Amino acid sequence: MMQELFDELGYKFQNDGLLYRALTHKSASSDNNERLEFLGDAVLNLYVSEKLFNSYPSINEGKLSLFKSNIVSRENLNLVAKKINLHQHVVIGKGEKLQGNSILGNSLEALIAAIFLDSDYECTLKVLDTLFKKDFLELEEDTELKDPKSSLQEYIQKKYKSLPHYRTKESAGPDGNVRFHALCTVDEASLSCEGSGRTRKRAELDAANNMLEILDNYDSTA
Repeated sequence: MMQELFDELGYKFQNDGLLYRALTHKSASSDNNERLEFLGDAVLNLYVSEKLFNSYPSINEGKLSLFKSNIVSRENLNLVAKKINLHQHVVIGKGEKLQGNSILGNSLEALIAAIFLDSDYECTLKVLDTLFKKDFLELEEDTELKDPKSSLQEYIQKKYKSLPHYRTKESAGPDGNVRFHALCTVDEASLSCEGSGRTRKRAELDAANNMLEILDNYDSTA
């Protein structure tokens, strides 16, 4: 049965003692997974935070925190644990149940810590990518996570059957550093706005984001 778990994780333990401790609830033994759960929680939060930060550069801190909290929530961790049939491997004491509590999710965190201690962070990242692949695929389908240019293009295509236009120029700032300024225009709505940034792409993203806000107000008052 353990081989099935290894197959789900894409990882095989070198130290079986770490594995069995990670799967042992405090109700079953004094040598349990509570300390591993503590470490696994930290590793998981770092992984999710880093992946969100690097994957979605245009999303603000508030939304990043919201998306992270959804992924690392007890409810979602329990679901991920069930998908890899962790309930078949967790050892609990007499009278304890795996339903209606956070034991499975906590055990998943302990298992993550055990993998981290048994290998290294890079190996753990590969396992986490496997475990949480569906969560990040679902986030990519969320319109709130699309970059502003993509969201604006979809909006304009749907409403006006056309595309927004960008004109970008660069200038030297007072510190000598180059700044880019982008003008975004939606001809059909007779709207235009500007954006700026250290690169052409950043300037256009800023302009697109500003245009989305204008269109939101424009539509609400139309």
